[in-house]
Amino acid sequence: MKTDLEIFTPFAKKSKYADRIEGKNCIIYTRVSTKEQELGYSLETQKREIENTSQKNGFNVLAVFGGVFESAKTVELKEFNRMLKFARSSKEKVSYILVYSVDRFSRSGANAIYIANELRKENIVIFAVTQPSDTFTPTGKMQQNMQFIFSEYDNDLRREKCCAGMKEMLLNGYWPSKAPIGYDQITRKKRENLAMEQRQKITVNDTGKLIRKAFYWKATDRLTNVEIIQKLKNAGLNMWKQKLAEILANPFYCGIMSHNLLNGEVIEGKHEKLISREIFLKANEIKPRNSTWKHNTDFSKIPLKNFLKCEDCGSSFVGYMVKKKGLWYYKCNKLGCKCNRSAKSLNELFINKLKEYSVEAKYISPVKDEFIKYFNETAQEGANHLVLLTSRLNDLNGKIEGIQERFVTGEIDKELYQKFIGKFKKDRLDISTEMDTLTFENSNREKRLEKYCQIVEKLPSIWDYNGYKGKLELQELMFPQGILYNRENNEYRTPEINEVFAKIAAIAEDLAAKKKGDFGLYNQKSPCVPGTGLEPVHP
Repeated sequence: MKTDLEIFTPFAKKSKYADRIEGKNCIIYTRVSTKEQELGYSLETQKREIENTSQKNGFNVLAVFGGVFESAKTVELKEFNRMLKFARSSKEKVSYILVYSVDRFSRSGANAIYIANELRKENIVIFAVTQPSDTFTPTGKMQQNMQFIFSEYDNDLRREKCCAGMKEMLLNGYWPSKAPIGYDQITRKKRENLAMEQRQKITVNDTGKLIRKAFYWKATDRLTNVEIIQKLKNAGLNMWKQKLAEILANPFYCGIMSHNLLNGEVIEGKHEKLISREIFLKANEIKPRNSTWKHNTDFSKIPLKNFLKCEDCGSSFVGYMVKKKGLWYYKCNKLGCKCNRSAKSLNELFINKLKEYSVEAKYISPVKDEFIKYFNETAQEGANHLVLLTSRLNDLNGKIEGIQERFVTGEIDKELYQKFIGKFKKDRLDISTEMDTLTFENSNREKRLEKYCQIVEKLPSIWDYNGYKGKLELQELMFPQGILYNRENNEYRTPEINEVFAKIAAIAEDLAAKKKGDFGLYNQKSPCVPGTGLEPVHP
């Protein structure tokens, strides 16, 4: 017969997860770092101890998780979250998460305590087989929380020692982590008791040789990143914009190490340099060509600022507005030069300069024919020279292989090897760079020339009606080194002119002279001749 109170048992309230308190279902989670595995805390050891404990306590193992190294952070996080999700959502209610020790669950201190509290609210217990405690009691809970905190403390000490060792390596010129793309790296462990110069070797590989070319294309040929990516792809190296920008801005390639552990300082590394410091700096000086344009829209009134230089002192012109008049002016930036001119007058003078390279519509078609004829002749000369360079390159490669073989077999000592291998490699790089300048892709040649001709036909008006960005791009395209202003004669001088535009203008001038009957004007070996390539420069 039921007592008076037993009658009301069906109305008794339970915790949402009350059935887990008496449950025996569990899951297993194991995790190690490489160092801990060497000390005997291997995955197999953990799993064996956990399985023995689960059998003694009559636990029912539903699943096993973990089995990854601590260094595999992404994998570990994914596996850890997968384990937690299973523990909370499994149809067969999980009562215990079995781990070898508390620090095998997590070393994150406060975060681990938070996760343990959230699991405890669902009556899921983190059960450490080597550190058992009843976490539903205040004492057991405090004990486990302290173990989490001490695990984090121990982890912080290890991190501090590791960072100190990494910083020491950096200060001595050695790289403490994986070398960037383009290098082969051999770093032997400290316990082998070798000197640091014997423990670490970082050398340029075949990919690095292609990256070296990318730096030269950027620094000396002034190619855009898009053009460099295409050239690398043609050479067999796939690259994307962000990665190339990261490479070009990494001083590691010129022998300089930059690392967050150095706190803003840089150190000269002892690894093999891919390029010289000069080439690195030159490649990064032209970086703004591909950067995002942010400018005041009023700059369209003074597009020659910084582009225009004073012939007397060499300083750049800057722009300013006289607010009372509402007019813009250019002035030499050097104190005391006193070279000020109206922006309107100097802009008009620049338009007149562009007219010197403009071509009348009636000459466009014959200019293209003459240019292609000349180009084919020049390209043939380049092709003959390319054959000669290829032969020299093959000869050098043979010498390099030969001296490497003699060094390996002990025929020559290290000093002699380093003396000649450096010279041979430098000669090979010089030849490869020269070969790149001679390489030309014939496809779409007419389309490229058509683009140039479209520009020269309406050159002054294209510049005049463009915005600030368009004006600046056309200026740099026409005159890569900028222009000089001579205030005494009120005229511009051009240190360098785009060779293709100069050649087109020279051909047009010759055609006009021939039409007038003056046959002595055109010079086949004009100083305005372009190189063997007709790379498309984007206006």
